[in-house]
Amino acid sequence: MLKMAIIGQEGHYNYAMEGLAERNDIKLCAIAPGQTGGDISALKQRTAPFSPRIYANHGELLAAERPDIAVINPVFCYTAGITMACLRAGAHCFSEKPVATELHDLDALRECYAHSGRALCGMFGIKGEPWFQALKAAVNAGEIGEVRQIHGQKSYRMGTRPEFYSKRALFGGLIPWVAIHAVDWAMEIGGHCQSVAASHSTRANRGNGEMEATSALLMELDNGVIATVTADFLRPTASARHDDDRLRVTGTQGMIEAIDGKVYLENDKPRRELELPARESYFSRFVDAILDGSAEPLAQEAFEVTRVCLLARQSADEGTRISID
Repeated sequence: MLKMAIIGQEGHYNYAMEGLAERNDIKLCAIAPGQTGGDISALKQRTAPFSPRIYANHGELLAAERPDIAVINPVFCYTAGITMACLRAGAHCFSEKPVATELHDLDALRECYAHSGRALCGMFGIKGEPWFQALKAAVNAGEIGEVRQIHGQKSYRMGTRPEFYSKRALFGGLIPWVAIHAVDWAMEIGGHCQSVAASHSTRANRGNGEMEATSALLMELDNGVIATVTADFLRPTASARHDDDRLRVTGTQGMIEAIDGKVYLENDKPRRELELPARESYFSRFVDAILDGSAEPLAQEAFEVTRVCLLARQSADEGTRISID
């Protein structure tokens, strides 16, 4: 039985809770805030049926529990430091993305990971959604020929954001927090990022300080594949859902797009809707990879996508195009 602990409640710890519900080889042993005094009221309520022990901070939790798996989603700027502490304590880490909000923290995390002997995975759970699985499978099957262009969209309602979103040093920015999903999709399909140019703006952020409301990225991927990504917090309040995720991939023999959770393909046959597979738990994928020793690519993916997004944020700040080696 694997012991699991959850640290913080600011991100997607529910991925782990969903995985916990479908497995019989994991026990939730403890929870703690990302920082002493941090609010974990929602986490306490969500985990109450499992009766986890509650600690004042992650340090006390790690010393007392020595968990096998740590689920890490504090205020975003603390993710890298807490992940390193968990790795040093011998825990496999399921960490919120971005796995770091600064490049120097990312470098330190990679170094710590390399010497830890533990596994690490970013919370890129959307890739377990039926629509993404169906789209990727069709691309891999050659349904659109050679991939040449990709566009991903992330649009969220702004709602009432926690106070820390108003400070770049705590939040990290719209590109690393929201656009990162679509950057991940693009790189999953189109390959490594060779260069990136980006722009972002805080205009119309409804009083949320330094938080950007809109952003756009232009990326050159392997083999000259062009990828564009847009992300915003301007989805209308009356929209049917909080989010509007879209992905379009154009190839030499066709085009495929996902919109509203459905996937449409057109090639030498007319446009048609594809059948979707069952949803996959990304957390369970990580646990399975730990157990069979195949988790290394998940860590490298988290590092690479985070790095691209931090460099894209830098590009937007500086108004420059950045080459990525």
